[in-house]
Amino acid sequence: MIPPTTAAYSAGAPAATSASTKRPAPLSGATSALVQLEREPGWQHATLAQRAVLRRIAAQRDKRMLERLLREQERLQRAAAQEVDPQAPLHQKLATFARLHPSVTAAVATSVALMIGPRRLARVGRSVLPALLPLLSKMRSSK
Repeated sequence: MIPPTTAAYSAGAPAATSASTKRPAPLSGATSALVQLEREPGWQHATLAQRAVLRRIAAQRDKRMLERLLREQERLQRAAAQEVDPQAPLHQKLATFARLHPSVTAAVATSVALMIGPRRLARVGRSVLPALLPLLSKMRSSK
């Protein structure tokens, strides 16, 4: 199969038909994108330049799939954590502690809010929020 984006590279190769513009199925188990690509019937008709481009695309797909699987594995390990990892970064320690002890976290947050008062709480929130937003986005993106 020759994707429509690489059809422009063909110099004498048969043109892609509407049936061959379908994307290949996502990786299943141990099958890499390159193996799937080489099994397709259009692979034999591709020129050397097209094959080089398709190999690079397949390598990128494999790399992104591996990164996604590793992120998912890390997320599952963090979710299954039953204790705070002493080697973890501070934000991860705090998030793990908050997940393991929600009532303690709520009690501490409430007592701090009552101790500070509404005016100071708003002032502190305005000054601390810009520092917390990158940290929160970093934690969300690692999920």
